[in-house]
Amino acid sequence: MSGAACFADARAHLVSALDACIGDSRHLKRALARAVVAGLLPDPFVSARAVAAAAPCDLPLAYLAFRAAVPRPSSFAFASLIRAHSASLDPSPAFSLFAAMLRSGLYPDRFVLLSLLRASARCTNTSPSTVLFLHAVALRRGLHSDLHVATSLLHAYASLGLLDVSLKLLDEMPQKSTVTYNALISCCAKSAWYEHGLDLFTEMLLQGTHVNADTLVAGLSCCAGLGALGHGRSIHACAVRRLSCLTSELGTSLLQMYTKCGSLEEARRVFDQMQTTRDVSAWTAMMSGLAMHGQGEEALDLFERMMKDGVAPDSMAFTTALHACSHCGLFEAGAKIFKEMKGVHGIEPRMEHFGIMVDLLGRAGQLEEAMQIVESMPSKPSKVVLGALLHASMANGETMLRKQLERQLLELETEAGEEGGFFVGVSNLYAAVGRWNEVCKIRNKMVEKGLKKEKGFSLVEVDGKLHKFLVADKRHPLTMEMYRTLHGMDSGGMMLE
Repeated sequence: MSGAACFADARAHLVSALDACIGDSRHLKRALARAVVAGLLPDPFVSARAVAAAAPCDLPLAYLAFRAAVPRPSSFAFASLIRAHSASLDPSPAFSLFAAMLRSGLYPDRFVLLSLLRASARCTNTSPSTVLFLHAVALRRGLHSDLHVATSLLHAYASLGLLDVSLKLLDEMPQKSTVTYNALISCCAKSAWYEHGLDLFTEMLLQGTHVNADTLVAGLSCCAGLGALGHGRSIHACAVRRLSCLTSELGTSLLQMYTKCGSLEEARRVFDQMQTTRDVSAWTAMMSGLAMHGQGEEALDLFERMMKDGVAPDSMAFTTALHACSHCGLFEAGAKIFKEMKGVHGIEPRMEHFGIMVDLLGRAGQLEEAMQIVESMPSKPSKVVLGALLHASMANGETMLRKQLERQLLELETEAGEEGGFFVGVSNLYAAVGRWNEVCKIRNKMVEKGLKKEKGFSLVEVDGKLHKFLVADKRHPLTMEMYRTLHGMDSGGMMLE
């Protein structure tokens, strides 16, 4: 056998061994050691396969194989690393790799673009210019018409809050799949564009696009955000008709929708039907609904029943149980749950748990215990925790503590960011005790920073159509008729039956 044939045979065996080791770091290291001994690791084909095998389980090992490529890594090696980073906890290195790929004179295929768009949707600091650049690359490479690339672009824009751009892309797409609609409806739900989400859900049904469990979950989230009980019931009926059984996620979404829309009895019926599919999320959703409707003791009974049924509570379940105690003034029960959270269940309290406990203790007049909770925190307290403590100190007349907290809250101004609601809440605390100078200072600060509290609104569902009302809003087409009716009611000219 010639030298070239021996080389080809050895390379083929090594590549087979690498492919067999995908996801198995221990055996992969042995295969790479064989490649180094045989002098085959610098071979572009071998190094690319090594990168692909190592990337899912061992990124440092993948980079070792990546750097071994001579004279430069292949497109396949770049794609493997970019894909691995896009699915990791920190997707940002995927963009640096993409820049290096372009500098090497290599161009992305649809798989690389899909990985980069997924990374941009997952990164918290992605700028719109990054997605615009990827969009331009897709146009330049003729990939924008690919259904998967177009769907990923749509999702990336929506994840940045550019839902108007996503809707325009949706209109321009020649084909629209279930995944396309699901991605956009989910983003509408997360970004509080609930009405747009329901419009898309309706469009999807009218066009005959297949509806799956993910579609129904996204639609129910929009109904919960709007308080659209009629629409929620329609989606529930759609789920019963199209699915053989309620999955845990879909059942939990139904529970959240019914409780947020004020129908606790229907939520109970759904919960009772989920006997075989109840997970901790379903129990938590039902507890949250009970607490929301002022039934804190029943929520705590459900918490105990969940644990007796062998379902271990998670961090969110403890948050809900503590909220139930806070809303209903169950001080002793809250203290017991907070103590058992770490001592019995081994769950480290997070910032929201400390905040609820401070609020609960403050409402009960236990200011010293609330201070001990804050001092025991492993990290610096957030503005929410300090705000709860400030409220408790003002309610209990603690002047020294109040002044100390005011200084700390001023230091946390940058943390408050653009949250006008936080400043309004603090100013309301001052107004409640007649400290009008402080109220003026905070309000002036909000004007300087250009901060505004988002306006509250009311929604009324009539004959399946939602009507939205803002305070002093005169844009509704029937504004004058409504004001005349209200005036008649106020003057006694009209009686409600």
